[in-house]
Amino acid sequence: MIQLFATPLSGNAHKVRMALAFLDLSWDERPTDAAARQSDAFAALTPMRQIPVYVEGDLTLRDSQAILTYLAARHRPGDWGGRTPEERGEIALWLSHAANEIANGPAALRLARQFGATIAQDQAQAVAARFLPVIEAHLAQHRWLVGDRLTIADLAASPYLALAGEADIDLARWPAIGEWTDRIAALPGFPAMPGWPAQTAN
Repeated sequence: MIQLFATPLSGNAHKVRMALAFLDLSWDERPTDAAARQSDAFAALTPMRQIPVYVEGDLTLRDSQAILTYLAARHRPGDWGGRTPEERGEIALWLSHAANEIANGPAALRLARQFGATIAQDQAQAVAARFLPVIEAHLAQHRWLVGDRLTIADLAASPYLALAGEADIDLARWPAIGEWTDRIAALPGFPAMPGWPAQTAN
């Protein structure tokens, strides 16, 4: 049985949750709050003491982008991870954006507003202001981030943009981003999370 150590409000955990749901895989979710992450048992799973952590048999993986890459390679090779060298390069680009600009911009701003975390507010706002026009322009021309279908690029990049309102970012200014996150939330099997409900397919 797959085990996913996570919390309901974690966008990074939700990336993995979406992948598992879309793959129609069963998993046992282990709620792992900040206190639980300080335990020796959790440190044995990951020295970083961060979620999500994915456990399947003898395999333990941390980092949402790494987990998505594994799931794509194992269950949807080519389709989710890229069919050509060009697609694989583009997917890697968006995974990098998820771990850098999205994490240090919209995700950091949400962390401060929703959970009271101390961040470099001006820097996070500057990162978001620089990145949002880039992905908006891309999505204004494409239904999905890479190719003609959902890939792990979409799974990696979408949660913290879908939750941008919780970061005090007005998604009305970014309609293509909003349409894209709604498109994902309308896919069969989409697992809703607080702040990102399922949508009815058009």
